[in-house]
Amino acid sequence: MQINYNVTGEKRKSLVGAISQELNVPIKYLGAPTFTYEVGSYHIDKNGTVTGPDNLDLENALHQQGFDTEEREYDEPDRLTIEMPRSAFTDAALENLKRLVESKTNLIKKALGTETLKLEITDDKVRFPWFEDGTDPDAVKACTHFVTALCDMAKTQQRVSATERPVDNEKYALRCFLLRLGFIGAEYKEERKILLSKLTGSSAFKNPVAGGADNE
Repeated sequence: MQINYNVTGEKRKSLVGAISQELNVPIKYLGAPTFTYEVGSYHIDKNGTVTGPDNLDLENALHQQGFDTEEREYDEPDRLTIEMPRSAFTDAALENLKRLVESKTNLIKKALGTETLKLEITDDKVRFPWFEDGTDPDAVKACTHFVTALCDMAKTQQRVSATERPVDNEKYALRCFLLRLGFIGAEYKEERKILLSKLTGSSAFKNPVAGGADNE
């Protein structure tokens, strides 16, 4: 986090003391040229801006002591954004990609745990900022393969319908789509499992009541 309390001089010293008291750690003055105080994992610059890990308890404690913020910024989660070169797409392929995504919007949103499937298109990039967590290497691999396969299909299909159809068995519907994208065989079993994990139903049987347990 980065929180600007806009205090200097004795007021800054009081702020530093309050942080030290709340965290129960000593104060270290770093001196010139930054004139920054260090309190545990937190740094307080000469203008009273506090930088360090997000900590609402600390912020609330400082508020109780009369320190009110003017500006605050919190750390972004470790999101994953996948990028493709814009030059790899013709205008028709890009339109196909948009239609592909639109035709599977609800399934893909639920599978990825995201609220939006917006494409960010610039002169040189096509960006997919769909992924909340970029810290799991297996999930990153599966998601990267998924986006790559979507793009490959968009480039090769002559015509794509943007119509989204109702789905009763989410896992089965997405598994069929993944197979169309090339997730075929034992080598992609783990990736299929990751991409299907948030969905309901059975991936093995279209009618899970009649078919029995899921095997993926």
